[in-house]
Amino acid sequence: MLKTVGSAGVLVGLAGCSTSTDSETTEPPRTETETETPTDTPTETESATGTVSIIHDTHLQGRYGELGEPENIATYVGLMDQLNEEYPSALRLGVGDDLASSVLSSVFDGKHIVDALNAGSLDYDGFGNHDFDMGPDTFREQVANSDFPWLSANTVDGQTGEVFAKEEGAKRYSLTEVDGITVGLTGILSEETPNVATVGNAKVLDPASALQDVVPKMRDEGADVVVVLSHVASPVVEEEVAPNVDGVDAYVGDHAAIAYETPKVVNGSLVSIIGDEFKYLAELHLNVKDGEVVSHEFTRHSLAEEVDRGLEPNSEVAELMRSYQDRLEEEVGEEIGRTETTLDAREKVVRREESNLGNYVAEKMRNHLDADVDVALMNGGGIRTDTQYEAGALTQRDIVNIFPFGNRLTVLEVTGETLLAVLENGVSEVERLSGRFPQIAGMEYAYDPSNEVGNRITDVTIDGEDVDHEATYALATNGFVSGGGDGYEMLTDVPRILEPVNGPLLSSLLIRRIEAETPIAPERDGRITIQNASWETVVSKRVPLLA
Repeated sequence: MLKTVGSAGVLVGLAGCSTSTDSETTEPPRTETETETPTDTPTETESATGTVSIIHDTHLQGRYGELGEPENIATYVGLMDQLNEEYPSALRLGVGDDLASSVLSSVFDGKHIVDALNAGSLDYDGFGNHDFDMGPDTFREQVANSDFPWLSANTVDGQTGEVFAKEEGAKRYSLTEVDGITVGLTGILSEETPNVATVGNAKVLDPASALQDVVPKMRDEGADVVVVLSHVASPVVEEEVAPNVDGVDAYVGDHAAIAYETPKVVNGSLVSIIGDEFKYLAELHLNVKDGEVVSHEFTRHSLAEEVDRGLEPNSEVAELMRSYQDRLEEEVGEEIGRTETTLDAREKVVRREESNLGNYVAEKMRNHLDADVDVALMNGGGIRTDTQYEAGALTQRDIVNIFPFGNRLTVLEVTGETLLAVLENGVSEVERLSGRFPQIAGMEYAYDPSNEVGNRITDVTIDGEDVDHEATYALATNGFVSGGGDGYEMLTDVPRILEPVNGPLLSSLLIRRIEAETPIAPERDGRITIQNASWETVVSKRVPLLA
């Protein structure tokens, strides 16, 4: 457990943040109101004095953890329970990336997480990019299933302009009263979400601009304290969002697995980052005097250390874990076939070079239809788990875990010129181990990562012949890529031979093919060639990839 107390003179700015070390930690039960419509008479804030206690984050990635290990969702909620015993009115805040991606998510569409967060009395959650992994309709369904509101200032329905999933209960912002203090809460989602998830007609607005609109509304309605549930990368928050938005007292959460030892202060706003999944939980106290935050206290709790001290899991959540795990074993635990070669799903392979597993996936995509399909492309980021599967038995669980997203097969008609642009995009961020890297079938290509972006593809052949820029080719891929994900915008308007809605789930397609073909023995055959690559140099320069 790491505890810090704000020091004098650190917090300044419109948010009203300065610091001292004395605080009142006894809190009465809170009452709550939720609104998106400004009131006629703003609440007076001069007399608001007390402490707003916050417990954050979530970032559960659709996972439960294991009951036999200290870091799992039941002990995570148990720690929230323990903190609420000391601070009864503390807000339990999530920051998104909760519903997916995991084997549980693929089977239960994220409902297992909603059930656990309902049982764990979460107060609010924010949108995360992985919450869209099963598609926007499934996300809407889980918002409706939630006993708590989901908040986003910058994720809107492209048709109505209202907050995405408003009819299911989502809100742009909400006001609640804690210890006699009116707290305004909202959320922000990373602008890159449409490139890494299937969002349908949802639009993700610039976070700073959205907050410039929403924060004054909350202040006008009487918010003494403003807290933002952030699913935007912390460097972006610190460099582009917080400096351009006044009136925010705290940003809690992140878009990556970073964990700060203590919050940073930017433009008078605290930025509290605590990592993902179950390693840490944050306890943040905002001490308010006459309607302004005057100090803060922060504790970073290590779940493993708390369990060593005797922390007990939440019994209701633990029972949910057992129930869902039992159901999962019934559905996905059985052997479906065998592999005679080691299947390589390591990120450093599938995101920069030929993988035998990538070859197998692309081949099955290409050969699924009776009609001729010339080539296939699978983005390396759609192949998960970052591990190798040794020769032996394969279960449905293995396949669903490797391919956890709700991606469906689609077939497109593209020109040779478009196909070359597709491949250039695929190798454009290889230094970052970007998920857009193309695993392929029906063609061969070579690329030089030392060349400028846009000129890295040095050779492409189909059936031993150079690609004809004017010819058309049938390209099998997945719905995420065909919808413009991972930078493949050039595919959004090309003709569809097979629409994603009519194609099979990739995980289901692969399970069926493995069952029919077992044993399988995919190999590398040289279809992808890397020229002039010194990976030690390339990887050392790459920017860490966001979750």
